[in-house]
This record gives sequence, C-alpha cells and structure tokens, in this order.
Amino acid sequence: MSNQQEFITHDFNLPCHDNELSKADDVIGKIKFSFNKHNRKKTLSDAQFIMLYEDTIKVLDYIGRLSMFAFAIEDEIEELYKMKFLHAPQLGKALWQEHYQGIHHPYNLLKNRCFKILDELDELYQIIHSKHPPNWKI
Repeated sequence: MSNQQEFITHDFNLPCHDNELSKADDVIGKIKFSFNKHNRKKTLSDAQFIMLYEDTIKVLDYIGRLSMFAFAIEDEIEELYKMKFLHAPQLGKALWQEHYQGIHHPYNLLKNRCFKILDELDELYQIIHSKHPPNWKI
C-alpha cells in the first residue's frame, strides 16, 4: 500500500528491544528443539508437557511485556496521522495502521511462534495420550 518514506518521522520514545527479542528468540529456539525431540520420539510425559508449556508461557509473557511500550503509543501515532492527513483521512488511517503494525511486527513474530508451539504441544499430547493435555480444564 505504502512505503516507509510516507511514514511520519517522530520520536515516540520507544526503547530498542533488539537484544531482548534476540534472547527471547534463542529461548524459543531451545523450546522448539526440545519439542521436536519429543515429537520425533512420540514421547511426552505430563511433567515434560508442563515444563515445555510453562517455559513457552514465560517467554510469551516476557515478549508481551516488552511490547507494552508499542501499545502505549497507539493514540499518539493515530493522532499524528490524523493531523498530517486532514486532506486525505483514508490515506492517513491506512498509513498510521501500517506504521503501527510495523512497530509491533518484531514482537508479533515471536509471540506467534510461541502460540504455534503451544498449539503443537497440545496436539502432540493428544496424539500420544488420546486425552486432553493437563493445561485444559474440561
């Protein structure tokens, strides 16, 4: 739709989380590696399931907390685009949404990887044990 040259240049005072996100990515990689070992062997005890589940939730929570800074600027970024694009409100809306999504992108990538692991973990547990995993309350 647009390119970054059309984005408003503004200091939103967002911290750089590159190092933190890289560390989270490393942890996700280790969790995925462990999951893949269980998946290949088709073995997964309740304790192993809970450990992988809790480790994934911890990193997901960590990434979510990091991304709170990006959520905090939503109103500010929207208002800036509304003011700049008074003559073309639809364009302003499209640009602010694209800009805002771009800010969230690195966090969303890692959060989505965590959610995928959680889904795959539940599925593997069900395949191996023919019942709902321990994290389900049914």
